[in-house]
Amino acid sequence: MKIALGTVQWGLDYGVANTNGIPNDKALTNILSLAIDNNINLLDTAVQYGNAEKRIGQLATAENKIITKIGSFSDSNSLENQLENSFKNLNRAYIYGCLFHNSNELLENKQHWAELLNYKKTGKIKKIGYSLYAPEVLVALLKEGFLPDIVQIPYSILDRTFEPYFELLKEKGVEIHVRSVFLQGLYFKSLKELDPIYADLRQSLKSVQLIRERNDLSVLELALCYVTQNKFIDYVVLGIETAQQLAQIIKASEKKLSQKTIEEIKLIQLENKTMLNPVN
Repeated sequence: MKIALGTVQWGLDYGVANTNGIPNDKALTNILSLAIDNNINLLDTAVQYGNAEKRIGQLATAENKIITKIGSFSDSNSLENQLENSFKNLNRAYIYGCLFHNSNELLENKQHWAELLNYKKTGKIKKIGYSLYAPEVLVALLKEGFLPDIVQIPYSILDRTFEPYFELLKEKGVEIHVRSVFLQGLYFKSLKELDPIYADLRQSLKSVQLIRERNDLSVLELALCYVTQNKFIDYVVLGIETAQQLAQIIKASEKKLSQKTIEEIKLIQLENKTMLNPVN
């Protein structure tokens, strides 16, 4: 299954639609068990996600593949120190992947690519890459010769900024992992309860609602399946707080969007894309 479990909520109180808070150990055990039963074994975490790495190290099984992210480097917080701490926290001798959390930081400290590449050469990390917010940063990194095994990018029914680069990335053998497919839960908010700061998204969200109603789909089915049905995407990283949420996602992923519905979504245009960035 294309779904990967995002773990920021496991270490931090995160997300505009997160009403459950940080799940306890029992809740995480239930999530991990249900995931494995449904062939979902990839966990996406980061040094910056509070104590998420430690909790994964305590609760994950050998069946789980783990990707972590590193960044905010300093003399006392070097790449080597971060990774060695991650291996310790995750209780792993090696991991599936490691990404630079902030790609701009990699452009400013280019020697870090060679450092991470060395970990790959030793076999402690199978795949390396970076997390991105803007296509121009991807172009700059590729020009530097930093060809990743994995990129993680934002992608959703309204945010299709990286689409022009999908084919190029796959030609180069890059795994494409996407995040923010629900805009931190914003797609689930009703238009009536939408905060005024999202005014520039209102018309586009209304268009999404109309498409959903015409096709008798839930918000979850429309937003999730639009992404999972994209042939270029390898994994969809979803923040999970409860096993019930995961069960709903698994069921929704079984839906099949028609090509007509997909084309209707692509016709939605958004002039001001500022609020598509989760940082905002």
